[in-house]
Amino acid sequence: MDAIAAGYAIDLHTHSLRSDGALTPEDLVRRAAGRGVRIQALSDHDTLAGVAAAVVTGNELGVRIIPATELNTESEWGDAHVLGYFIDPADAELEDRLRWLRENRGRRIELMVEKLNVLGYAVDLARVLDIAQGGALGRPHLAQALFEKGYVKSYDDAFSTLIAKDSPAYVQRVGLTPIEAVTLVREHGGVPSLAHPGTVVGLDELLPKLVAAGLAGIEAYYGEHTPEMTARCLDRARRLDLVPTGGSDFHGRGEHGTDLGGVFVPPETIERLESRRGRA
Repeated sequence: MDAIAAGYAIDLHTHSLRSDGALTPEDLVRRAAGRGVRIQALSDHDTLAGVAAAVVTGNELGVRIIPATELNTESEWGDAHVLGYFIDPADAELEDRLRWLRENRGRRIELMVEKLNVLGYAVDLARVLDIAQGGALGRPHLAQALFEKGYVKSYDDAFSTLIAKDSPAYVQRVGLTPIEAVTLVREHGGVPSLAHPGTVVGLDELLPKLVAAGLAGIEAYYGEHTPEMTARCLDRARRLDLVPTGGSDFHGRGEHGTDLGGVFVPPETIERLESRRGRA
């Protein structure tokens, strides 16, 4: 690679155009390799569609790709997302379930577009679909369309204004609870880890419930964590026998997440996660 390696070797939380990222799986892996990443989890929301292409590019560039998905949930626990590692992209039964989640995501965005139009924000659903380029629809695609129309100051601004959770245009997800997400990953041979725990409401109440359902990890190393939050996550990991995981949550859109390889993840994390396969 001509680019100078500037990141860490392991990144267990990345997104491509197959969900709400800005890069194709191939370009995402190329960028990761250029940053010095050698082990990367492609963790698109509710889909494994980009894994095969990522693996091909990874093999060419010496990057090991871990098949993964990030399952968004809907509950009183806030944004309690679950990362499922070592998932089989050829699992047809799992794909049926993921397709159901994606269809609900798509209908949700359609309803939000309808609400925005009623409120006077002329957003075209066709443009939102064009931005998504076939990926699993989500608010990021709608945010980009709103920004293009000049209705918000920036892509990121959309999430705190027009499509914020307390906005008139917001539509609640139809999907899994956090416990159901952990259970789904376990039922299909994967290893579940709680993503960005700082977005969870009532974390210390929820964690024991998730552990009982089979949770194996917690994303302790995360770009938006303060040192104090990382320390608290590591303490929870020790007390609950969880593997501390981490990653950039790179999307390539707006200011969300850090650059690929931008968060240190201890090398032993991979072996520890693999040892949890098949363990509830």
